[in-house]
Amino acid sequence: MADIFIKNALVMTCEPDVIRGEVIENGAVAVEGDRIAAIGKTAELEAEYGNSKKVIDADGKIVMPGFIITHTHMPYVMGHNQPIDVSQLHSFWDMLQKMGWEWLEDLITRDGIYASTRYAAAKMLKSGTTTVCDLVEAPNDLSGALEASTRAIEEIGIRANLGYEVTERIPGVPINDKLDITMAEKGFEENLRLIENFPAGSDSLIKPRLGIHTAYTNSFETLKKARAFADQYGCGIQLHIAEIPRAFLVEKYGKSAPMLLEEAGLLGPDVVAAHCIDLDDEDINILARNSVNVAHTPMTNSLGGNGVARVPEMMEAGINVTLGHDCFFSLDTAEYIRFAYLIHKAHNANPGLMPPFVPLDFALGNAAKALGMEKSIGSLAGGKKADLLVIKPDCPTPLNALTVMSFFTMTFLGKDVETVLVNGKIVVDGKELQTGDEEIIMSECVKESALLWKRNE
Repeated sequence: MADIFIKNALVMTCEPDVIRGEVIENGAVAVEGDRIAAIGKTAELEAEYGNSKKVIDADGKIVMPGFIITHTHMPYVMGHNQPIDVSQLHSFWDMLQKMGWEWLEDLITRDGIYASTRYAAAKMLKSGTTTVCDLVEAPNDLSGALEASTRAIEEIGIRANLGYEVTERIPGVPINDKLDITMAEKGFEENLRLIENFPAGSDSLIKPRLGIHTAYTNSFETLKKARAFADQYGCGIQLHIAEIPRAFLVEKYGKSAPMLLEEAGLLGPDVVAAHCIDLDDEDINILARNSVNVAHTPMTNSLGGNGVARVPEMMEAGINVTLGHDCFFSLDTAEYIRFAYLIHKAHNANPGLMPPFVPLDFALGNAAKALGMEKSIGSLAGGKKADLLVIKPDCPTPLNALTVMSFFTMTFLGKDVETVLVNGKIVVDGKELQTGDEEIIMSECVKESALLWKRNE
């Protein structure tokens, strides 16, 4: 007997990855506590687990690992649909300084972080994302920002790597005019408070991951300190790399972002680097030889008009590519999987690029590896954490071991997710959130968003 027994499903193990993982027709998964106890054919497991505490008949449904998104800013949902003067936006640089900083980050409060993080976490859970790597940005409200985030994350029950953005940027002051290293010190302090509450080795859903904004908003000294900090506390690093034109950093420092970060000693296999758009061949080689993990964010990159990341070349160089989304758009991972699947075919005029299993790996095993969690999440295997989905496919064609991978790039939507387990706990059941009142969560986020917009008038 187990705590939960899911039977009669099309089970995708995705172990060790999507293409090599077993797809079990009439399959079953048994869950004991927070772990997967067994996987196999229903006929083989039912005698032992058929009288489990909860039995889910998943006939006609898919069971698979939960999705993992490696780059989010959950409070950014408060910027959705914000009325803005688009005449001020002529480039990604304008978008970053106006939409990102002046109209959003610099106005966020602790209450706003709490409300928006609850909303974003709930929406992501309901559409199948069970783990996120979230970088909180709020320079005007440093102390207590991560406490607000952790409270929201723990209430909703999503798994998270979490950090506060270290930056020398002064709110309201152009970065070319002045940076202030004391701002970065406050960021380190906020990250340290989180680490003290969730030390390395703890079995919490929350794991600290130091947040760094980027190379152009921090001094060389701060970048070096970030590496020393991550090594001391074993927390890893998340940051943005090459999301602005390469020429900006080359003109300012005589080096590209990867060159500067390598010289500072910051790069390594514990780094998750978001965007990575404007890279030349040497930049890609630098990321590869330092085993940096890339969080590919194709929708955000398209919004900013700042190009398409050279993902096929990164993969050819051996870089571990994952999937991020910044929370700028829908929180449905299905949309980002599909966009990543399509954009490189169009950009390179090559329909053979990016077969369906590749963007799925971005959001599963690759992402787990990037977060240093491949032994516990990202696939279904005995002894791994029970982070999994039951999907009721809305699909006009038969689904079986030969066709199911294409379903995720052709047809799948987050609304197809019926049941979600995180750490062995059912957090979504019958498409309904089990860890909070969705109407209240929505209304509180709407209220805080309206207050933020008012501060921007």
